[in-house]
Amino acid sequence: MDSTMWLYIALAILIVGLIVAGIGVGLFLKGMKEPLKEIKGSVNNLKERVDKLKLETTSLQHTTNELKEDMQVKSEKVSLFIDAAKGTKNSVVDLNSSVRAITVDVTTRVDQSKENAVQVDQWSNTVVGLVGLWEHRKNAKKRTDSYYPEAAAENEQLRIQ
Repeated sequence: MDSTMWLYIALAILIVGLIVAGIGVGLFLKGMKEPLKEIKGSVNNLKERVDKLKLETTSLQHTTNELKEDMQVKSEKVSLFIDAAKGTKNSVVDLNSSVRAITVDVTTRVDQSKENAVQVDQWSNTVVGLVGLWEHRKNAKKRTDSYYPEAAAENEQLRIQ
């Protein structure tokens, strides 16, 4: 066999190899088409979920800000009631009804938005603290209005002289 024949055989083997490689690449690309479509669908689904989460987060932030503003307004109203009450029975009744209304409102909003439970708990603790402060002031006023026998005896002796 002469060298040209070997050259043709080598060329034929090279061409067959390139054809097999081309077929392999074609089959690989054809096989990858379906998984790539699935990945694209998964990415689109994930993007939609992220967009929905962003929308829900924005909505929750808006609701949280409304709750914060509402609680601030109601806290100011409770403060006004505490300052205005000064120990009278009617003021205590009004304060109790206001606290009851705030508690009902807080309970309703907590049921509507469980995600804000921690913030509502903090505000509830503040309201309970304010009520405790109110009770403390009320008790302090009662102590100053109490009857002291020693003071009465001294006043009686001053009248006699």
